[in-house]
Amino acid sequence: MTDPIEGFDRHVVHPPCFSLTEMANIIAAANEDLMDGTIAGKIDDTSIRRSKVHWLDREKFDWAYRRLWRLAQQLNTKHFGFDIERFEGRLQVARYHQDDEGFYTWHMDNGQKTAGRKISLSVQLSSPRDYDGGELQFFYTNKNKAAPREQGTVVAFPSFVMHRVTPIERGVRYSLVAWVKGPRWR
Repeated sequence: MTDPIEGFDRHVVHPPCFSLTEMANIIAAANEDLMDGTIAGKIDDTSIRRSKVHWLDREKFDWAYRRLWRLAQQLNTKHFGFDIERFEGRLQVARYHQDDEGFYTWHMDNGQKTAGRKISLSVQLSSPRDYDGGELQFFYTNKNKAAPREQGTVVAFPSFVMHRVTPIERGVRYSLVAWVKGPRWR
C-alpha cells in the first residue's frame, strides 16, 4: 500500500521493493568503489554536501533497475501524472558517515543542468538502528517533515521539492537514489 506523507499528497511512501539480502548486496557493491559526492556531477563543495557515492552497475544490478523502474511508473500513474521517459543515468548509492559528519543541505534535484528530472526516488537501505541523525527531510508549509526511516522504504517526490539529509550523528546511513527524467517542463 502506498501512503501520502501527511500534509502534502505529492510525497509518497511505498513499502520495500528490495529484500534485506538484495539491499546488503547493493551496499557491498557500493563499498567497493566509493567516491566523493558532488553537486550536479561537478561541484565539490563540502559546505553543501559531505557524502560518498557509488554509481550502481547496470548489468550487474539490472534486476534493481527494472524493479525500481516499474515502481516509478506505478507511483507516477497513481500520484504524479508526469510525462516520464526513463531514469537519468545510473542509480546512485549515497553513504553518509559519522566520521565525515555526512549531510546534504537543502536542495532540489531539478535545476539548470538537471531540468529534465521529474521524480526523485530514495530507497532507505540502512536499518534505523545503524545511525542517528541523517534524516531525509522535506520542506513545505513552513515545516520540515522527515521521511520514514524503516529499512527498504521507498520515498518518491517531485524533483522540484526542497529536501535535505541532516548531519549524521552516529553510524552510517546508505540510500539508493534514482531520478526519473522526462521532457522539459512546459
